[in-house]
Amino acid sequence: MWQRYGAWREGINLCLGNADSYKIFAILRGMAQTSPKKTTRKPRTTAKTTKRRAAVPTVPPSAFPTGFCWFWILTACLIVMALPVLMGKLANNLALPSAFLAPFTIWCGTAMLSFWFTRPSQFSGDRPFVAITLLLFGLGIIEQSRLESFRFTWEIWRAYTPMLAGAIGFLFCIRFLHAGHLEKLLAWRGLKWLLWMAILGILGALLCFGRRYRGGIFLPGQINPTELIKLFAVLLGAAWLPHVQAPLSRHWVGIPVPTLPALFQLAFFWGIPLAGVILVRDLGLLLILCLTFVIMLTVLTRNALWLLFGLGGAAVSGLAICQISAHTAARFAIWENPFRDPLGKGYQILQSLCAMNSGGLTGTGINNGMPGNVPIVTSDFVYAAIAEEWGLAGCALLLFLYTLWIRSIFTTASSATTLPLKLAASGIGAVLAVQILLNIGGVTKALPMTGITLPFLSHGGFSLLAVFLLCGLVTSLSKRR
Repeated sequence: MWQRYGAWREGINLCLGNADSYKIFAILRGMAQTSPKKTTRKPRTTAKTTKRRAAVPTVPPSAFPTGFCWFWILTACLIVMALPVLMGKLANNLALPSAFLAPFTIWCGTAMLSFWFTRPSQFSGDRPFVAITLLLFGLGIIEQSRLESFRFTWEIWRAYTPMLAGAIGFLFCIRFLHAGHLEKLLAWRGLKWLLWMAILGILGALLCFGRRYRGGIFLPGQINPTELIKLFAVLLGAAWLPHVQAPLSRHWVGIPVPTLPALFQLAFFWGIPLAGVILVRDLGLLLILCLTFVIMLTVLTRNALWLLFGLGGAAVSGLAICQISAHTAARFAIWENPFRDPLGKGYQILQSLCAMNSGGLTGTGINNGMPGNVPIVTSDFVYAAIAEEWGLAGCALLLFLYTLWIRSIFTTASSATTLPLKLAASGIGAVLAVQILLNIGGVTKALPMTGITLPFLSHGGFSLLAVFLLCGLVTSLSKRR
């Protein structure tokens, strides 16, 4: 640059002389020193920008393959198990049955969307719980297709509508709900009254318009809305119990001694619905609600003696139902000795025991058993069909999956940040655990038969819908952000 100024100075000297050229050169030199230099500016780093950059999650390069490995493993396992069922259908009908393809298509769509919504970069909840839920759902579809549950148009409509509605609700909870939304919902003061009236409304509708069928009570169209009572009861306990934690936590030498106002609220919010269940004469629902409530009370007060009180209350309630329901009393009598009426009321449990005995260790194989000899095998006694064709090994694997499933729910409950969320997750885990124990215990004659379905494996409308919604809520509660 100074070479240019030197050339300008020589030119000016020739034209104006030394004195005037010196003044002009001084002006040009000052302009050159004060002119801004074109340099590359580094971005200024502050504490605010550093915090903002740290808040942006970094996606690992292997997030996409890791997120979808569960999907391909589950799909391969279910296809391997579904091939014998499919080959049996083709051998008999020489055509691809729509009753088999339609539910399997629903499962594929639900699984793909679930694993897309639960990618590691977008989801911070319990992904193994979602995987086990979908695996149980797929196993139920395979078993129900093998048992030919969808033979008539009205049965297909009754099965596919709750299945599709439950899958949509499950996906909605995964994608849009998180623990903050549920916490705000449970904090609403009017929720407990709304749920309490909904439970009494369902029980009142059953008492007024319900019809008895095989010991159960259904609305017109074989609709059994009592499955939704389980969901409403869990949310009712999670919304109401935190407000009475201190009065219910009082004890004397470890024995719970709640205050009179707290006992009045217990009788109002929980005793009245249980009285309605006794009038409906639903032994299975009564046991589930009693045991679920005492488990939630134990979590609330951290006093295990509530479990003893709950078991005593469930026993007294069961005896009360036996006094007003001849069908329930007959179930207890058959449980004691099914050979009293081997061709009548004891025929079902005897056929179930024979089917499980013929299965042995490895089972007869899919499509090789005769589960149709067991009455109502698609609903209450589906475990007998599994034991016959899958054997003891298949039953052990199924129980292992259920154990992991329930354990994931209580793990979510233990990691909940607030008491209402902890109670909600604990209540859901208690409902599903008690339901599994009552069904398998009744089929194996370890407990009296209660008519409770096996989650995801039994053929049921509102039962499948309620289980899907409960699993969706657990998935939402497990999200960390």
